[in-house]
Amino acid sequence: MAITGATTTTSLTELIATEFINTFIGEYLGNYKNPLQFFLPIAVTNGASTVSQPRWVSDVGTVPEDGAAVDTEFDATEATDLVANELETTDATFSVIEYGLLREPSDTAMEDASLITVMDIVQNAAGIIADAMNDDACALFASLSNSSGSTGVDMSIANVNDALYQLARRGAKGELVGIFDNIQVEDFQNALEAASTNMAEYAGAADRMQNVSTDAMQGRNVEGYTLSYKGVPIYRQGLTDTANTAADVVGAIFVRGDIASQRGYATYGQASRRPFTVATQRDESARCTELVFTARWGCGEIFDGTGQKLVTDA
Repeated sequence: MAITGATTTTSLTELIATEFINTFIGEYLGNYKNPLQFFLPIAVTNGASTVSQPRWVSDVGTVPEDGAAVDTEFDATEATDLVANELETTDATFSVIEYGLLREPSDTAMEDASLITVMDIVQNAAGIIADAMNDDACALFASLSNSSGSTGVDMSIANVNDALYQLARRGAKGELVGIFDNIQVEDFQNALEAASTNMAEYAGAADRMQNVSTDAMQGRNVEGYTLSYKGVPIYRQGLTDTANTAADVVGAIFVRGDIASQRGYATYGQASRRPFTVATQRDESARCTELVFTARWGCGEIFDGTGQKLVTDA
């Protein structure tokens, strides 16, 4: 039976905390941090915000063309004057743009929300602006001239092989990297697993040729690295663009620009005119502090022939 005069939680409402707030703030589900780390860094040393990457114009034809441009064109005849061959260059350009984010916490919010520090706000802003940059980087894939895959059809081993073969035929030299949409990564892994169940006469040779090694985390890491196929590390990303009225997604395999020895073949370049910067401004009448986060950065395609886009089913 009920006890008359018992002291209950209702009696001591003012003394009982209604909830306990944990001592750290959890993360939200965010994007993987790629692919801008694989773009050629270009240092701008003047006041320009447009970046130009010059390139030689080929005098040896468009690879592959069976040597037709060099079969007799450079033959010389004894004691006969040579005819001058014009040395030409072309270039690719892209622009540096500004990114910005404003936070305006009140004094009361900062005083009472004891878990939040200015450093927490800065780290959050840095991640947001990095996502915006990576999104612009992924948007470049759709502009590549050369394509593998078919609209409405899942990514396959044959699609990835075709991209690698075409790059090799064109003479794209250097280490490659693949940035695949999440769906493309999953379809490709499903295709690899399905192929591994088939008995092949030369199974050992096929295994060595494919040289597949997978990350134990299956892409659940900050950068999104998932697997390596034929010497090409493949990363997953959810910022890649769609195509064909969102029926497809667009990934790419391209020559890395972060390796100095192959910078002449780099598919993409990037340049910064202002690193990630934090500035503050006090609004005393509102008792708020403006935290202004900005950066000036840009990226662009600088060598179309060394990249291959993959357009496959979403």
